[in-house]
Amino acid sequence: MTIEPKRRRPWTWPAVRELGIFALAYLVYFGVRAITEGTTARAMDHAVDLIRLEERLGIAWERSIQDVVVSSRLLVDLANGVYMYGHWPVIVIAGVLLFRHRRPHYYMLRDACLLSGLVGLVIFSLFPVAPPRLTDLPFVDTVTQQADGYRQILPPALVNEYAAMPSFHAGWNLLVGVVIFRATRNWLLREFAVLMPAAMAFAVVATANHYLVDVIAGVAIVLLGLLVLHFREQRRQRLTLDWNLEPGSPRTFGAVRRRAPRGQRPEPVACGRGAAASADRG
Repeated sequence: MTIEPKRRRPWTWPAVRELGIFALAYLVYFGVRAITEGTTARAMDHAVDLIRLEERLGIAWERSIQDVVVSSRLLVDLANGVYMYGHWPVIVIAGVLLFRHRRPHYYMLRDACLLSGLVGLVIFSLFPVAPPRLTDLPFVDTVTQQADGYRQILPPALVNEYAAMPSFHAGWNLLVGVVIFRATRNWLLREFAVLMPAAMAFAVVATANHYLVDVIAGVAIVLLGLLVLHFREQRRQRLTLDWNLEPGSPRTFGAVRRRAPRGQRPEPVACGRGAAASADRG
């Protein structure tokens, strides 16, 4: 009696590969963080530049948004909760479910995260920006004051404190929302896909972790990444179609037989030499 070896589930190796990809991406993030160490003065100067830009554009609304939130403990707790638990937990859960059940949509989410993240790393290293909560401006760090446990889970030593621009809390949550909306027809999930990014965009400003222009930049970078990937997919499909239709290609199918008009007998299909020989025989 022979015992067959236990077969590995077909998704095990791809799952390990995906974990390796994101582990490598996180190591790259730490490398960029090391590069931006000691740039506090530049980060503060850039923060002032962004505030002046918002004032010129008439969108310096951070104080007004936070004033509404800090006047209510319930709103503070809601904003803190969305900021703390509505980002990485949502991305990880969505990624796992998409990987198991909607693999093509998972790859779209992964590629868009990596592409936009690469752009973000360049900006983080060249243009460090201090978030509102770390400036001398009158903003309240609601997360630290009301939910200090979050700072213990993710201490400053593990994050880039001067990576306010762009906001991937807002950008990647929008990305997750777009992918979920396209991957399902469930109305409840689709409502979540619409409301969740909007809540995060509000929360990052209300908790003094990002400026409004950070949110705009994060959303723009993610949407641009999705557009690039869309064109890449269209080009891949076009090249695949051209290859399939190329004469002599092993995937080229034979001539398509068309149905004869009603009341007419169908004509025989010519097939190579046999058809030519029968024609010669008259």
